[in-house]
Amino acid sequence: MSKSIKAVVFDWAGTMIDFGCMAPMNAFISAFEEKNIHITLDEAREPMGLAKRDHVKAILSGERVKNKWINTYNSPPTDEDIDAIYHIVTPKMMLEIEQNCEPIDGIIEIIEKLKSQGIKIGSTTGYIDIMMEKIVPAAADKGLLVDSVINSSDCKEGRPSPFMIFRNMENLGIYDVNEVLKVGDTVADVGEGLNAGAWTAAVVCSGNEIGLPQSVFEALDENKKNELIDAATEKLKNAGANYIILNMNELFSVIEDINNKLNS
Repeated sequence: MSKSIKAVVFDWAGTMIDFGCMAPMNAFISAFEEKNIHITLDEAREPMGLAKRDHVKAILSGERVKNKWINTYNSPPTDEDIDAIYHIVTPKMMLEIEQNCEPIDGIIEIIEKLKSQGIKIGSTTGYIDIMMEKIVPAAADKGLLVDSVINSSDCKEGRPSPFMIFRNMENLGIYDVNEVLKVGDTVADVGEGLNAGAWTAAVVCSGNEIGLPQSVFEALDENKKNELIDAATEKLKNAGANYIILNMNELFSVIEDINNKLNS
C-alpha cells in the first residue's frame, strides 16, 4: 500500500496568522520594562515558539539580560521571578492577540485545497488555552478552520518536545508519523517536528526569523529583502528543517516530493 502525507500540522502565529509574528513581541518587551529590564527585539524573538513561560525563562537565561537582572536586583532571577514576568506577559499578550490574528494571505485557500485532497489539518502553538480561546473563533470568523488545535498548556511539555504533534495525531486518527508534515516558522517548530519524527517544513517570509509586518517586509528593496531571507533560511536550515519554503504556495510541491520519497 502506498504511503502519503495524511496530515499537515501548522503553527499559528507567523505561519497561519499574524504575519511577522508580531503579537508576542510587544507583550514580552513591555512586561520586562515593568521590571526595569530593557530587552531587545532579538532577545524577545530568539526563543519564539516555546511555551510562553519557557519563553520568559529563556530570555532571562540570556547572558546580557541575566547580568542586567543581577545588577538591578542584586541576585540572579529565580523561578518566582519567571512566574512574576509570565503573569505580566499573559494579559498583555491577550490584548496583542486581539489586534494580530489576521490570517496570512492565501492560507485559507491553501488549507481548503489540502482538505479537498483528503489531508487533515492539525495545529500546535506556544500560546496557552485562554489565548487560543480568542484566536480560534476569531480565525474561524475569517474562514480559517482547522481540524485539531493543541496548545502548549494541553501537554506537560511544549516545544521542542513532540507531544503536541502526537496529540494532534491522536485527534486526527493518524497512526504513522512518516505521514505527518509539521509546518512552522521558528527553530522551536523545527525541533518539535524533528523530535516527533515527522517531516518538517519551515516558512520564511511570514515568520519570526524575519519578524516584520507584511507591509514593511514588502516595501523593502530587493537586496535587503534577500539579505533577510538568506539569514532566516540559514538559521532554519541549521535547525534541521527538511524543507525551507518562502511562503505557503510552495507547500504542495513539498508534499509531492515527500510522497515520492515515501514510495521510492
